[in-house]
Amino acid sequence: MAVTFGITTEALRRGPVGRVAPITGPSPALTAALALALLGERISRPQAAGIVLAVAAASLLGSRPGTRADGPAWRPLALTSLVLQGVGAFLAKVVVTPSGPAALLVTSASLQVVVGWFLLKRSGAPFPDLRPRLHRWTQLVLALAAVATIGYLWALSEGPAAVIVPLVATSPALGGLIGAIVLKERTTRAQYGAILLGLVGAFLLALPA
Repeated sequence: MAVTFGITTEALRRGPVGRVAPITGPSPALTAALALALLGERISRPQAAGIVLAVAAASLLGSRPGTRADGPAWRPLALTSLVLQGVGAFLAKVVVTPSGPAALLVTSASLQVVVGWFLLKRSGAPFPDLRPRLHRWTQLVLALAAVATIGYLWALSEGPAAVIVPLVATSPALGGLIGAIVLKERTTRAQYGAILLGLVGAFLLALPA
């Protein structure tokens, strides 16, 4: 998880978001393919359609017009991120299935706490003083991220990775919709289309097999 996050961040730093995101977006399809081929999972036709829509939405949502010029060697990093995200989610499913998600939940939550602490210290503000606004927001985001990780891994321990991973991949669609409505962020027609694809994909993936 830590290596994947680092490589993805470096790819985004070096290359334009509108070209990096479409490369890393299909990672849930890789996870689904591995789960279907190696774990013998089965999905329905609507769920298969949901996977296609989820991958399309994840790829399109990152598109931003007018991005900066290419930096050095971002394509290999983006492709590596694609593979690591897809294989990593599959391995998470393999790890949590036999013995339950407890160990991986504790490890993931602890990792997020460490990362959050490092970011707070790097901000230069007094720590653990929560009076600065940045600290309060960071603590809230950290708590939400920990809860989201626990829910994600718990779901993987109970259900098929071929459905759960693409379903989670549609979450940026909801975030994009909230950003456009509440924060009045500039959103292109293509991105609105991606939001629609993501929401429809989530509905199809949530249908029983």
